[in-house]
Amino acid sequence: MVRRLLIAAVLLAAAGACLAAREDLLKIAPDRINAWRAVPDATVYARGDGIVDIYNGGYEVYTRAGVTEALRRMYAQGDRFVEVTAHTMTSNRAASAFLADRYRMEMKSAPPRGEFKRFAASGSGTTTAYAIEGRYFLTVVVYEDSAAARNQALGFVKVLEQNASRVR
Repeated sequence: MVRRLLIAAVLLAAAGACLAAREDLLKIAPDRINAWRAVPDATVYARGDGIVDIYNGGYEVYTRAGVTEALRRMYAQGDRFVEVTAHTMTSNRAASAFLADRYRMEMKSAPPRGEFKRFAASGSGTTTAYAIEGRYFLTVVVYEDSAAARNQALGFVKVLEQNASRVR
């Protein structure tokens, strides 16, 4: 009897931790960001190997890098869309290392020395901004390849960074 109660308590604690973690990611990517609104039924949350639901193929790159959970949301403003993904990493160091890895992949060069928190890359009709804040790795995809899209992606990711700084 005591063993069953202990197992039930552990399961409840784990479920509570999972809900709290999801809520933290929703604070980073809330229903509204400035004039943008989250698209109804376009939010996906996943943990561990469930991240395959967010990254159809190649999700192992994320889990090996230290992603423990992720939340993807689509935002709309009129007929424009932005895709946001907030990742919880195992540590601040894992987030920094993954940002540097993404920089090398996108920019085909070593990342800048010193404090390095964000960058944007364009190609194939999209612009993606990458950033870190503590143990959170953040991405914003704008479905356009232009200077305006770059500014939009970087502006959006800066808001996510500010939100993440308040979650810790």
